[in-house]
Amino acid sequence: MLNRRAFVGYSLLFLGGCTAAQTTSPISISQTNRPSRLRFAVTDISGADDLDKEFGPFRQALETVLALPVEFFPVESFLDAAPALLANELEFAMAGPSEYLLLKARANAVPIAGVTRSDYYTVFVTLADSDIAALADLKDKKIAMWAEGATAGHIVPTKMLLDAGLPSDTYETLMIREEGLNALLNGQADVWVTSHTRYNKMLTALGRKDDVKIVAESEQLPPDIFVANPNLGAGFLEELSAKLIDNKDILIPALYESGANQKFKESDMVLVDDSNYQALRDSYYAIGQGSTIE
Repeated sequence: MLNRRAFVGYSLLFLGGCTAAQTTSPISISQTNRPSRLRFAVTDISGADDLDKEFGPFRQALETVLALPVEFFPVESFLDAAPALLANELEFAMAGPSEYLLLKARANAVPIAGVTRSDYYTVFVTLADSDIAALADLKDKKIAMWAEGATAGHIVPTKMLLDAGLPSDTYETLMIREEGLNALLNGQADVWVTSHTRYNKMLTALGRKDDVKIVAESEQLPPDIFVANPNLGAGFLEELSAKLIDNKDILIPALYESGANQKFKESDMVLVDDSNYQALRDSYYAIGQGSTIE
C-alpha cells in the first residue's frame, strides 16, 4: 500500500498529540446506535486535495454501501490518526500494516477488514552483474531502504538481514525513499530494498528490469487494513465489517478507480484480526524497535 512516512522525527510530536487528545473533552459516540456520519482518514496521504483525488470514488462508494455520509479527515502524517481516534474526532481509517500496529497500541483501533495485495512482499534488488547472490553477501554493503517504519522497505528487510546473521551494525543503511533505485543504478548503493509492487512499477517504467536481479524476497506481507474507533460500539463495528466484505465487488473497483491506486486492482477484501499482524509486531521487537509500536 501506501507510502510510509518516517517514524524518526515524529515520536515527540506524536506523544504530545496523544497527551493533548486525552485531555480534550471527547465527542460523544453512542455505544448502540449507528453514527450520523463517518469521518475517514487514509494514514499515508497528507492533505485534502490528494485524499479527494485518490480516494474520492471510494468515499462515494462507501457512502452508498453504508447509507451514511462519509467525510474525509485529512492528516498530515500517519501519527495524527491516533490522537484523532482517542479524541473521537475520527471514526474510520485505512492504514498500512506498520501504521496499524501503532494505531492498535496507541488508540486501540479495531480491525474491520483487510485489503490484500498479491505482490506485496519485500525484495532485495542488486545489479545484474553484481557478485551479490545472497543476504549473507551484504556485510559491509550499502543498502538503500525506504524510510524508518516502512513495512516492506525497513522493518521486514531488517529482520531478514538479522535472520541471515547481519545485525544493523554490519551494513550501512541509506533511508532515501524513492531515490533508492537511482542510488542502485548509479553505484551509490549496493542493494535496493523495496516492495515487489514498487520494484515492478519503477523498473517497468524505466525499461531497466534486465539490468537488475532479485537476491532475496520475503513471504507475503499482511494486508493493508481498515480500522475503526472502538467507541463506535460492537453492533456497528460488526455491521461495518460485514458490509465491507459483502460489498467488496463495489468497493475494490472504487479503490483502484484512481490511477494512483492501481496496486489494488487484483485485491480482495478479507476478514482480518490482530493475529494477522503478530509476525510483523514480533519483527519490530526482534530488531530492537518495539518501543515504536507501544
